[in-house]
Amino acid sequence: MMRRLANVALALALALGTLSGATARADAPAKPAAAMLDDEAIEKDVEALYAAGKYGEALAAAQRLVALREQKYGKEHAKTGSALSDLGGMYLATGDAPKAESLLRRAVEILEASKGADDLLATALGNLGAMLKKKGDSKGAEKLYERAVALEEKGGAPRESALGTVLANLAGLYMATGRLPQAEKVFLRAITIHEKAGPERSLLNDLGSLGALYRGMGRYDKAADQFNRALPLAARVHGTNHPDVGRLHHNIAVFLTGSNQKDLAAEHYRNAEAILTRTLGPRHPDLATVYSDWALLWARSDWKQAAGLYEKALDIEEQWLESALVGGTEEDKTLYATRLETLMDRVVSFEYGGDGRGRPEVMRIALGAVLRNKARVLEASAAHVGALRERMSPEDRTLLDELARVRGAYAAAMTRGPRGMTVAEHNAETDRLRAEADAIEARIAERSAGYRRGRAKVTIEAVAARIPKDAVLMEFVRYQPRNTHFYSAASERLGRPKYMVYVLWPDGRVWHHQMSVDAFEIDRKVDLIRKGLQDPSARPHETGTQLALLHDVLFGQVGAELGPVKHVLISPDAALALVPFGALIDRENKFLITKYSFTYLSTGRDLLRLGAGGGARRSAPLLVANPDYDAPGEAGATALPDAPKGSLPTIARVKFSPLPGTAEEADALRRLLPDPSVRLERVATETALKQASSPRILHVATHGFFLGSDGKAGQGKARGLELEVPPESLPQVASEVDGRKLPVPHPMFLSGIALAGANVRKGQADDGILTAYEASSLDLTGTELVVLSACETGLGERAGSEGVRGLRRALVLAGSETQVMSLWQVDDEATRDLMTTYYQKLFREGKGRAEAMRESQLALLQRPDHSHPYYWASFIVSGAWGPLEGVTPAKNEATSAVRGAVPPGGARGCGCEVAGRNGGTRVPWGGFAALVALAVARRMRGARARGQGEARPRRIGVAPRVSPPAPPQPGSRPPVPRPAAP
Repeated sequence: MMRRLANVALALALALGTLSGATARADAPAKPAAAMLDDEAIEKDVEALYAAGKYGEALAAAQRLVALREQKYGKEHAKTGSALSDLGGMYLATGDAPKAESLLRRAVEILEASKGADDLLATALGNLGAMLKKKGDSKGAEKLYERAVALEEKGGAPRESALGTVLANLAGLYMATGRLPQAEKVFLRAITIHEKAGPERSLLNDLGSLGALYRGMGRYDKAADQFNRALPLAARVHGTNHPDVGRLHHNIAVFLTGSNQKDLAAEHYRNAEAILTRTLGPRHPDLATVYSDWALLWARSDWKQAAGLYEKALDIEEQWLESALVGGTEEDKTLYATRLETLMDRVVSFEYGGDGRGRPEVMRIALGAVLRNKARVLEASAAHVGALRERMSPEDRTLLDELARVRGAYAAAMTRGPRGMTVAEHNAETDRLRAEADAIEARIAERSAGYRRGRAKVTIEAVAARIPKDAVLMEFVRYQPRNTHFYSAASERLGRPKYMVYVLWPDGRVWHHQMSVDAFEIDRKVDLIRKGLQDPSARPHETGTQLALLHDVLFGQVGAELGPVKHVLISPDAALALVPFGALIDRENKFLITKYSFTYLSTGRDLLRLGAGGGARRSAPLLVANPDYDAPGEAGATALPDAPKGSLPTIARVKFSPLPGTAEEADALRRLLPDPSVRLERVATETALKQASSPRILHVATHGFFLGSDGKAGQGKARGLELEVPPESLPQVASEVDGRKLPVPHPMFLSGIALAGANVRKGQADDGILTAYEASSLDLTGTELVVLSACETGLGERAGSEGVRGLRRALVLAGSETQVMSLWQVDDEATRDLMTTYYQKLFREGKGRAEAMRESQLALLQRPDHSHPYYWASFIVSGAWGPLEGVTPAKNEATSAVRGAVPPGGARGCGCEVAGRNGGTRVPWGGFAALVALAVARRMRGARARGQGEARPRRIGVAPRVSPPAPPQPGSRPPVPRPAAP
């Protein structure tokens, strides 16, 4: 039943929807069949209430319908599946997308198993497709819409109206993904159907959506025609009190804003706000979209009005996101979080490029939005597991153990490849394991929801109060500039991405600066620097120059504002998360590490939670080092069979070479750590890590790897892991067999560490490879410090405002306070000395976790043979920076690193072999002073872009009709040249 609900979400995802259904006016009373207690009568009530725009009452009726049908027919009956589809659709209509998803997926499962229920299945597929589109999963939504279209076409004439409905939904998806000609074609087909078969309500929404499409295509006359046809139809079908009418006014207001008809646009915005508030409530996500668009109307003329509207939009979106992040998997949460990206781009664009520029009030709105929303998914996912561990019941323990087991099996299947099975069988196995892991993750989120404390409102003042007196917070954000006064075919002219930095002082002062060079150029500089730092013999003078230039871009303006600051809390974004800030060269030809101690944060909001774990239950420090990569594996394990030719993923073809330096590192550290549990050689296993429970300190010295999106696992002479597939295949990293790919669907499979048995890989649960995906299930609650003394452990796939998805993220999810990670392949000898000095400073001198690393790196820097940043700058400290709990400095302790002969071992992650290649050892380097001296001569002098003018279109149109604007006249100002590259 309820084909009328099949496309409810399109109206929510677009400003105008294409809902089909009964033609009851919203200002007329609904006529529920109250005296009829059977399920068919309640079903009709749901239809009537929904058609009248009374979504709250329809939701309550749909809940009764589900309960009655489960009792009457059972939970697996097709009628129950149809009722679940209706209930999911109503949750979606009321703005509760997360609750809708589980109901709609269950409905589809039931109806797929039923025979002769194609019409009901088509409805459920359409509703689920609308849900996925709302969530941001366009590909998934398209597949479901296409299935629904095929089923409706199969139904013939009786299903014609329903076919038009799902076609309009599909057209809306094409529109949202930029396929405008395809959208027009499908919209016109839907309109033809609804003109013939009705209902008028669906035709109304088709016309409004087509008008929005024509506006986006720049065909303003046709857009005006659709809107002028829709307005009287809306009055006849719904009156003035229905959500669809509010959405129509919203779309018209956006059209008029682009036509520079401000007074008429403001009138339609007011109508949209009033109608949607009455019918959906003041906190519905549709209103956030209205306020965000409405702010554009005032962005150039009344900054106070615009700022107020942006604050309203942010408030609603953040509240909606908070509820969306309560359940589901991490991937689900990531999709929901993308909703905020466009709004965040608009706010930052308004703050820097609109009428709000230079106004402290607007700057604080923008920074507040960044602090509240950056890395929200990471925070929510960590909170779910943390809440469960804090209140651990036997059932909770079982659930967490099961998640770790399934994730381990899934990761092992991905890393070993299709041994002893066909590619199709392997894909089926991994699909099953992923679905099982996702289901457990969703159950953990649901179960932990009752344990979680309420999230306190994040304010600039609260964050500033947690900044030490000698420190500042530098919050970087990469954003997409949007023209705040637009008249273009694309609605908003998009500039090239930019980086902005907000600097926050302990007293609450805020300063900001937009980088004069676009983000693409900065990202390119970061790549050049990283390549240069990974090989000290590769064009060192150019590397020094690039370090100086990047300093000028990122710190050139900021440095003058820092004054006596000694500690910089860095919250990087995008590619900047991979920058060793201490290695940048300032205008005095000094590395920044000589001036500042750096601590990396996922977001400045981290300051509100760091240090909250004092007095936590902890076990003894755990030291894992010098694994025997050729150990035979688990007792009784048998060798894995061969795989189809060419089908093994890269990591399954790697042979890891010994790292003798890690043995000496372990020997030195075990004398510094208090009563450590030590796992060396054959017992330095994946299982040892998975069985650990809240060790005070976790130190792992081994090979690390990261399979990057450039199609290689490494760069430079010492690199050994290279993929056999083109870069465009990533993150589906694998090989291809007869045109079929073996996917690695989760980016956290791309990084990990090698442990005992990694070269043999006989075990199923313990295969010797611990991926970041598995590491996120470790129990590190309350762990003060995790040091991964290995290569590339700080790398990962960049995930927008969510940071880097790799081992760094995994260890935060596991509950650790501080992570010490490497940004490139490290030298074995230098790393041993660095780590020994680091722990001496932590335990014998009582230094903070960040300052101890800084002083250890400075000690290496002053050794002539280790002055190149390759040797000392790779490791970064992320998270809490203060001294370890309970450590007091001892008097008269030596601070220098233990020195001694080290057998050759190469880099940790570079001493691997693939197809007969040998990893290299470090290349001698005579010093870095000349490099620094040459850097100043090649400073970047980039000019800030001023923007390009465009003449305003003439004012047209007289209320109540909507008229198309005249074509814009070309601007009179000459083009402004692009800023010079750094």
